[in-house]
Amino acid sequence: MRIIFIFLSLIALASCSNQNSKDKKSDSSSAISVTDIQGNEINLSKPAEKIVCLFDPSVDVIYMLQAQDKLIGIPAETYFDSELYDYYKHIDSRILNKELATPGSNELASLESIIQLGPDLVIAQQLPESVVKTLQGMNIPVYIAAAARYEDLVKEMKDISILTGKTERGEELITYAKNKIKDLQERTASQGDSNHKTVYFTWANGRIFSTAGRSSMMNDCLDLAGVENACPFEMDKPNINPETLIGWNPDMIVMWNDSPDLFYNKNELGGVTAIREKQIHNLMPMFFYNPHTFKSLCAAVAIHNWAYASKGGDGTNEIKEILGELYGTETSEKLIKYL
Repeated sequence: MRIIFIFLSLIALASCSNQNSKDKKSDSSSAISVTDIQGNEINLSKPAEKIVCLFDPSVDVIYMLQAQDKLIGIPAETYFDSELYDYYKHIDSRILNKELATPGSNELASLESIIQLGPDLVIAQQLPESVVKTLQGMNIPVYIAAAARYEDLVKEMKDISILTGKTERGEELITYAKNKIKDLQERTASQGDSNHKTVYFTWANGRIFSTAGRSSMMNDCLDLAGVENACPFEMDKPNINPETLIGWNPDMIVMWNDSPDLFYNKNELGGVTAIREKQIHNLMPMFFYNPHTFKSLCAAVAIHNWAYASKGGDGTNEIKEILGELYGTETSEKLIKYL
């Protein structure tokens, strides 16, 4: 009887061991894990429910994923930058009434304020390593975003969709963007190589000689639009002089929320093709054309239509359609009133 009892006990122990092994394997397979742009692994036992997001493009991703109910903290600039507040306030009453906490910004964050909010995920562009390690030590995962190139946008859309439990919505947006890019490429190809336009891009606040180099998100946006960046430099935001712009002689100039008169009033630039032929266009309001989000599709469509549309159209209807896909019907209808 003792031998039989020992034998049955061993069988029971083996059965329990196998079950525990299966349970662990099941737990492991259900765990959420992504790796951010810096190679940090972010692990969650379940989708995040309380998110502090300190990087505006990532806030936009969260709204596109329709996961804004998970936001408990946003960048401080959301309230004082009119290019953000004037639009977010129409789609989130918490922002309208300034009820969401602002424990930091894209460049600076308060560790104490973040901890007091008790998040289960922090998303930021840059945080001191000591802050990241302190949060990680308190079991608060930190995801570092970049949104510096188009491939980053796709990766971060996928990663954040996984972290928020919105994978289906994320895949839907990524597929839509892929198809829209394919459509733009086909339309560009129909123009023929000899008709491709060169474009000079300039940043806002009067910086007409600050442009976008080949290693920039705006360069990717110009590529999506089917035009060639007039700037050949392999850097993000090079500064040039008037003589360099005259030498490049672009077919078109695209400005970031500034007045074309900044060019038209400079007599020494009067011979530049884009200025002589009054081919200067403006991406504004900036909220709808942020190249560090999937709204780079809106910027690409606008630039493509300015460059190639036979009747000089700006693609407004197509941009409205893109916004509808990115934000969903209800939210986009609130936004496009201000396009």
